Amino acid sequence: MDSAAVKESRQVLRKVQDHLYLAHENLGVQRNTVGLVDVMLHPSSALPSLNYVTPRRNTAWVSGSMIEQGLTHMREANRILRVRYIEGLYPPPFAKTLRELGLQTEWELPLMVYLKDGFNRRPSVPVTLETLPDGVTVEAVSDRRGVQVWLAVWRQAVYDVASLGVEPLYAGPDLSALKSGKQIDVLLTQADKTVGIARLSIQDDVGHLLAIALLKEVHAPELARLLQVAAVDAALKQGCTMVYASGEKDTDRQIARSLGFLDFGSIVGYVASQVESDEVRDDHILGQPVFALR
Repeated sequence: MDSAAVKESRQVLRKVQDHLYLAHENLGVQRNTVGLVDVMLHPSSALPSLNYVTPRRNTAWVSGSMIEQGLTHMREANRILRVRYIEGLYPPPFAKTLRELGLQTEWELPLMVYLKDGFNRRPSVPVTLETLPDGVTVEAVSDRRGVQVWLAVWRQAVYDVASLGVEPLYAGPDLSALKSGKQIDVLLTQADKTVGIARLSIQDDVGHLLAIALLKEVHAPELARLLQVAAVDAALKQGCTMVYASGEKDTDRQIARSLGFLDFGSIVGYVASQVESDEVRDDHILGQPVFALR
C-alpha cells in the first residue's frame, strides 16, 4: 500500500474511532482523559462494551505506563480491566506492550468499510436494491415497529442473530435515538410477515451496521445479503459517506465484500488475565433490554 493509501486508510479508521466515541457517549458513557488514553466508563452499567481504556485520538504510540494509568482509573471505578483499540492505527509492538501489562486478547473482529466515494482513487461498487423476490419487501423505519421486532428477537430463541457490531444494541422502548435519526431499522417482510431486521447506528456521516436478525425458519444467505444491501442503501440515503461493520463470521464477511466493503484491519479487545468469576454481564442498562454484542 503506497503512502497516500496508508494516509487515507488512517483517515477512515479515525472516522470509525470517532463514531464509536459518539455512540458510546450517547449511551451514557463518560469519557475521562488520563494522559494519552481515554477511560470510557458507564456510571451504572458494567457491560464490557461500555467500560474500557483506549488510546486517545491522534496518538501514534502510547506507552505501557500511560496504559497502566488508565487501568488504575478503571480499577478505582471497580471495573474489569479492559483495553480496546483499532489495530490499524497502532504498530504491532503495541500488542506486546499490553501483554506485558498482564492483559490477554479477549476478542478480535475484522473491520470492513463501505466507502461511498471509493478508496485510493478507485470508485466504490454501487449499492442498489435489486428486484425483490415475489412477496418480499424491505422498509427502513425509525419508529416503534423496529423496536417491537428487536424485543421479540431479545425474548425469543427463534432468530439467528449476526452480531456485526461493537456497540450495544438497545431492544427497549426508548425511541429517542430512532426519532433523532441516530438509528435506523430495516425490516424484511415476506408474505406479510416480518422475518428479518437490521439495525444501523448513525453518527454524523458514518453508519455502523450493528446486527442482522432473521427467523431461523427462513434464514438463507440471499435474505441476509438482501438485508445488508437494504441497510447500506438506507445509510446512504441518510447522508452517510461510509458504512462499517465488523463481521464475526466468514459468511458475513463474504457477503460484505460482495457488496463492495473493503477490509481495514481489526478492532481488538484485551482483558486482564485474571477476570473475576462474578463479573457483571448485565443485559439491561437503565432498565432497558440490550444486546451486548461485543
